[in-house]
Amino acid sequence: MGKELFYYVLVAALFVVGCLYLSVVCRKVGIQQSEQVGFSGSLESLRGIAAFLVFGAHSTMYFGFAPKQVAAASMGEIGVLLFFMLTGHLFWGQIKAGKFDGNTFFIKRIRRLVPIMMVVIATFLLLDWVRAGFPVPSISQLIAGFRNFGFGFGKVLNSTGDVNDVFSKDMYLRINTIWTLRWEWMFYLFMPLLATLGSLPKVTALAVTIILMFMDPFSIMQGGTDAVFIMAFWLGALSRSMEDYRNGVLSFLFSRHVSSCLLLLGVLATGVYLFGGELSQKNVRVPIMILTVFPVFFYFVASKYHPDRLTWRPLQQAGKVSYSFYLWHLGVNYYVVRGLSLLFDQPQSLICFVVSCTVMMLIGLTLSAISYRYVEEPFLKKSTHITT
Repeated sequence: MGKELFYYVLVAALFVVGCLYLSVVCRKVGIQQSEQVGFSGSLESLRGIAAFLVFGAHSTMYFGFAPKQVAAASMGEIGVLLFFMLTGHLFWGQIKAGKFDGNTFFIKRIRRLVPIMMVVIATFLLLDWVRAGFPVPSISQLIAGFRNFGFGFGKVLNSTGDVNDVFSKDMYLRINTIWTLRWEWMFYLFMPLLATLGSLPKVTALAVTIILMFMDPFSIMQGGTDAVFIMAFWLGALSRSMEDYRNGVLSFLFSRHVSSCLLLLGVLATGVYLFGGELSQKNVRVPIMILTVFPVFFYFVASKYHPDRLTWRPLQQAGKVSYSFYLWHLGVNYYVVRGLSLLFDQPQSLICFVVSCTVMMLIGLTLSAISYRYVEEPFLKKSTHITT
């Protein structure tokens, strides 16, 4: 148990150091601390935390310090659930506020998600091509590479994960984080229908219909379906609808004391679920962790109304570059762990473990700040000018 908990301690310590380091890099590359209308410091902070949890999973997974790897797996699972809840919250909020515009919504999403994704995927494809000795690509390799730009929708042949091997094996270890973006895009594609329905009860009926129509409800508790991801989006939407009653019957949930208790309750419940009983990795598709994580997510929602919370600028900057960090870190980790293993006589030693995770983080954050400044930010500024 102690070794498992050490993973959390290490990642938490790295997160603090990483935020401080990132604040320096952001100043160097000229990332401004401007805030758009509707900016929420608590939700921006949540983005950074969620991305770093996923990083924690994909960095510690290379080391067998805790053989069961329960902590390593859970960090990634929790991070993904928080991201999906956040998506549901933000975009259901857009609909409820009457700000959804089908004429501009998709072009804004394309500008937000596509440019940096193309840069990251192209970079790791290029590195694979270089490592393979600059071969002339075959037609099948060109098609396989092209499919990797499809946000996880592309057909996968003779490969592991949700991406195609092109010039070498195990491409999923470099770019497989895009599997979650497929779910994000499926949610976006439903936005016009959600806007038409316009109420949470109707959206709930739609979610239940999708689960019953396209998934096996009898295998949900065995983790045999993807229903939990639909539930995550729905819980995010629910949290936004709950805000409508924050000055009425639900005001107590948004209070400083109760929301803090919910955070503590969520953390404790998640810990009991992960480490109570036999020590084993939990399947994220079993809808138990999502219920223990929701109170944690709700704390960040409630914190929107407590502006003195989560005001640390470096933490918010981690949220600003979180999408770039999410895309870069997996491939960075792959190359760092292999490079540093050549420098240590015992690649699985504790010192190699800590040093490797630290180097992974520093390189990943540096690339993320640079790519945000020169790839993401220019397209985000263009999106703010689209009004029709």
